[in-house]
Amino acid sequence: MRTGYSSFEDLTKAASEYLEGIGRSQQTVLIYNWIWRKVKLYMDNNGIVKCSSNVITEYLKITYGDKPISQLSKHQKHCLRCALCLAQFAETGKMIEVILRREPLVFSGEIGMLILQYIEYKRSMRLQDKTLRNHAWYLHHFLQYLNGHNILTPSQLSPHELMNYSTILYPYQAGAKHLTLSLIRSFLRYLYDLKKTRTDLSLVVPKDNYKKQPKLPSTYTRDEILKILASVDRTQAVGKRDYAILMLAIRLGMRASDISTIEFRYLLWSSNAISFKQLKTGENVELPLPADVGESIIDYVKYARPASDCRFVFLEYKFPNLPMNSKAISRVASRTILKSGVHVGDRKHGSHALRHTMASLLLENKTPLPVISELLGHTSVQTSMCYLRIDIESLRQCALDVPPVPKSFYTQKGGAFYV
Repeated sequence: MRTGYSSFEDLTKAASEYLEGIGRSQQTVLIYNWIWRKVKLYMDNNGIVKCSSNVITEYLKITYGDKPISQLSKHQKHCLRCALCLAQFAETGKMIEVILRREPLVFSGEIGMLILQYIEYKRSMRLQDKTLRNHAWYLHHFLQYLNGHNILTPSQLSPHELMNYSTILYPYQAGAKHLTLSLIRSFLRYLYDLKKTRTDLSLVVPKDNYKKQPKLPSTYTRDEILKILASVDRTQAVGKRDYAILMLAIRLGMRASDISTIEFRYLLWSSNAISFKQLKTGENVELPLPADVGESIIDYVKYARPASDCRFVFLEYKFPNLPMNSKAISRVASRTILKSGVHVGDRKHGSHALRHTMASLLLENKTPLPVISELLGHTSVQTSMCYLRIDIESLRQCALDVPPVPKSFYTQKGGAFYV
């Protein structure tokens, strides 16, 4: 197979055709291409014309540094795999055709049949297929333990064996252990309701103290935001559109879904406001329209927007100039941030990161949390409280003074330990 591709476009086109040829879905191919475009941005920023496996390897080193793969987020691991697939294709003309898949789960015996019955019961409660597959996998692990200890019927289940299983269960994976214990508890209650066990054994399954820690929102500093906005070429039609989109995300904190569905009737020029119904919450929101945001929209509509009777403000620049969807809005933000030269690091770089940034800047200006909640369109102030964790200056005020250490502490036993 030919591997010496003259351009990045030729390489990714051939790689996409290869993925389709080995049975990958169209959606999967689109995701691969979205990640490969990050490599193209790196090449453009560094004046690299021809893509090779060495170029992709260098891009990965700059993006992720020496961080171990185990410390990468799920999204970062996926980006890494897709980029490595492109590097492999550039080098050999092939990719890994078969990703290691789980063997089909076999639920044998009476307990196995009851697990399958339990999963169907959960399906009737309209749980998603992905959730049911996870349930099946964890309960299959439980079934293997039972079979290995010759526990083949529900009547043989005992508190002692359940406690033993809980002890050896995923010692280094607190999240997996928490989910498994919850599932076993639910399954045992199901067995008790069916009269398969004489007592409710779910009561003896220990409860852990696992608390999933939410991730900190990705934000950018005021100087970084200015650099991002300054990187937009507003002499071009696309630049005028992108600048107006970024201003709505940065200055008003609007979600990509709401920006994509802005209609001209939502722009209340007489009162300098924008009024719309949030797609996510269904709440009606009216936000002030600052002069710089309004001017950016006018600049786009008057001098850059394609001639169209469409009621939506933001359109694709390619014919037939369809309305932009939320993914296209997020791509505008991502593309601009990556091109701006701002060091992204581990931070997210979509439109939602700009929304988080607005909340962070408001906190820096001592804006009350209820006001921020109203501007963001949150239905509860509790939702906005996640931003308190990134308000470093306010957190410093909560720090307690370290009590002074008496001199006698250092001189005890002649000061032998502190010389």
